[in-house]
Amino acid sequence: MQHFLVHLITVIVVLILPAGSFAIECINTRFLFDIKPGANQPSDIALDSKGNIYLVDGVNGRIIVVDGNGGWKFSFGSEGEEKGQFKLPLGIDISDSGKVFIADTGNRRIQVFDSEGNFLYMFTVKAGPGEAPPEPVDVAASKLSNYLYISDNNNHNIKVYKQNGIYDFEWGGFGEASGEFRYPGIMALNEYNEVFIVDVLNTRVQKFDPFGKHIATIGSWGVLQGHLFRPKGVALGKKNRVFVSDSYMGVIQAFTDLGRFIGVLCENNKMKKFKSPVGILADKNDRLLVVEMRGNTISVLKLLE
Repeated sequence: MQHFLVHLITVIVVLILPAGSFAIECINTRFLFDIKPGANQPSDIALDSKGNIYLVDGVNGRIIVVDGNGGWKFSFGSEGEEKGQFKLPLGIDISDSGKVFIADTGNRRIQVFDSEGNFLYMFTVKAGPGEAPPEPVDVAASKLSNYLYISDNNNHNIKVYKQNGIYDFEWGGFGEASGEFRYPGIMALNEYNEVFIVDVLNTRVQKFDPFGKHIATIGSWGVLQGHLFRPKGVALGKKNRVFVSDSYMGVIQAFTDLGRFIGVLCENNKMKKFKSPVGILADKNDRLLVVEMRGNTISVLKLLE
């Protein structure tokens, strides 16, 4: 109870501070456009090699595909348990070969499609000895050894399969120590195949080598800049910058890949606020794509710094 009260008092203090009470370290952006494709509480996005955007529209049990400017292309999937159907999917990634991997969370499985939305195959995420039924919430397809990383929200660990659906290894478990998790979520991979994982209730992002060895911790609990309250998304940009969305505070912050705070996303030197930002992605054109779950929108920004 005392721990909760300290958190509550901290939030109240921050909310009543007058604007300009503390300096904001800004990373300026320019708003480009919003994409509103008719999604209901979307969660995550991925880009294919042509720059098309794949959006997880989980409540509607489908994946929406738009071009890089937001123009509608197609959607695939429906609610259900058959192949090609989904039950509250949350995460998505696209491999270099163009395969689209979907964390079909409610059906406890991974489904795989081609770039046109045609079903290829699927596999169930299996529980290990003594484990609860898995709840896969995100996937990340690696160039190394055809690894597919799966964040298991129910067992608080990372399961690693081959991309053909064969189990390989896992790491983690419930806890607060380095390498442990409390509800691991969205993941991202860098060019060295290192894995960045949002550790939601531990209010941090953890960085690992491809085999699960802990490298760094990014962020810690708090409501001031450089801290995280409810991290949900992670994206990797140029200059080793790691962008982290905070769904509760409605902001996106940037850190180095070893955890040093760099700045908060701003517009005209003022902190930019989002409606429950979750999945985020930085593209090769220095654009940041932000899924706003409560806004049912993908907000597209130009990174200026």
